[in-house]
Amino acid sequence: MTLTGAGIREIRFYAAGIRMTANTCLLSTVQMMAVYLSGPLMNLLCGVIFWKHEPVTALLHLSMGIFNLLPYRILDGGAALEWLFEARSDFLQIRKKFCILLSISAIFLLHFYKILSPALFLMVLYLAFCEISVDKSHSL
Repeated sequence: MTLTGAGIREIRFYAAGIRMTANTCLLSTVQMMAVYLSGPLMNLLCGVIFWKHEPVTALLHLSMGIFNLLPYRILDGGAALEWLFEARSDFLQIRKKFCILLSISAIFLLHFYKILSPALFLMVLYLAFCEISVDKSHSL
């Protein structure tokens, strides 16, 4: 954000990470995509760099990068999609339904493979709740 000249106004911490608020109204689409995708791409780059000598660290970075690219609106991938398609409510509704289906599938897979991680289960529920609650906040 600093490189684009947006300047950070606020930093908030959430269950899925952090949210930085900036003066983005003057940024181009390319600059906004660079802001949204820089974190996940840096994670993926670090994963590739660490792969040979630090495989555990590499897997952690690769997992975080892929996770943050998911299309949920509160993650970087979803925020980038919303920025690109903000005028296309039909696309955003399809993305929302896909994310809810993804959450249901993830809960099923966690149960099917007997992955008893309360943190993963709660994260999937949190992501789904954030998608479901979008309509309520926009209709006020």
